[in-house]
Amino acid sequence: MRRPIELLALLAALAAGGAPAAAQDGAPHPRRAAAAYPRPTEFPNEDRAAVAASLARARAIAGPDLFPDFVHRCIMSPRYRTRVAGIQYDGWVAPTRLFDRLYSVGQNAVSAHALVTSGGIVLFDTLNSEDEARTILVPNLQALGLDPRDIKYIVVTHAHGDHYGGARYLQKTYGARVISSAIDWAAMDHLREAPSGPFADIPPPDHDMTMADGQSLTLGDATIRFYVTPGHTPGVLSMIFKVTDQGVPHTVGYFGGTGGGGSPDSLRAQIRSLQRWRDLTHAAGVDVLIANHPLHDRGIENNELLRYRRPGDPNPYVVGPDRYQRYMQVQEECARTALAYQGLRE
Repeated sequence: MRRPIELLALLAALAAGGAPAAAQDGAPHPRRAAAAYPRPTEFPNEDRAAVAASLARARAIAGPDLFPDFVHRCIMSPRYRTRVAGIQYDGWVAPTRLFDRLYSVGQNAVSAHALVTSGGIVLFDTLNSEDEARTILVPNLQALGLDPRDIKYIVVTHAHGDHYGGARYLQKTYGARVISSAIDWAAMDHLREAPSGPFADIPPPDHDMTMADGQSLTLGDATIRFYVTPGHTPGVLSMIFKVTDQGVPHTVGYFGGTGGGGSPDSLRAQIRSLQRWRDLTHAAGVDVLIANHPLHDRGIENNELLRYRRPGDPNPYVVGPDRYQRYMQVQEECARTALAYQGLRE
């Protein structure tokens, strides 16, 4: 059995397109000194009592069925970033039909979804770059029998390069309209004019359509209602829309920015957005959980189950109204945990 550090090295090598060199004469693989191993993130100002109380609340809300989601958001994401990065590597995954007219066309690290309507395709997010849009997203659409020339609208869920990275290419190549919120358009416009930060080398799409809170988009026989849910970025767009699974109707809640932001203010905004989102999705009867990273909605696991689905098997994305609400409550409580790690409260 490989040791954990060897598994991380193997994952890194495979993600880079190769494999670690074989050991010579049975010698162990070279490795860093133990002192150089990644350490858990420390929070010197943490309010330990508040962290403990928030973790206990989140775990109780999660129960056994949402325990992996609780662990990822409350523990692994803030404390064990190297492990998260090892799971969330850039890699190919099989394009998959999720519902009768909703398809997964992204990659392992970040999602893209295509909603097919009688008037064309609405694409949610566009991966990391033009290269990924051209060599992953477009071939994935084609493998599912979809024509990228039918993309009418692209929804950029938030102004991070791993979500808008391929939008400019699709906009220029296929004439697709690009939708974002006003505040995230401002962020992308600024990046275009003065590239800086982690997404400096990812050109944003040209400024196009703005979607305000509560507005809807109708294309053919599908209507998508949009809400601005600040937190992960100030202008995250989240959506509610209808789908069918083998003819049975369901309602998708597509929260556009799971995980808080990098500041106390953004975490507090995230909590408020999640509280409002729970009210909106409860009223709409949302029973389907879709997210824009496979790690956030068990996308890889769910897609594999769907690829081998037998008649009568449930659709794993249909979580039901109760579990959907509890999932969002866990996200909310984990944002409070993140504040408590910093010694802060709402």
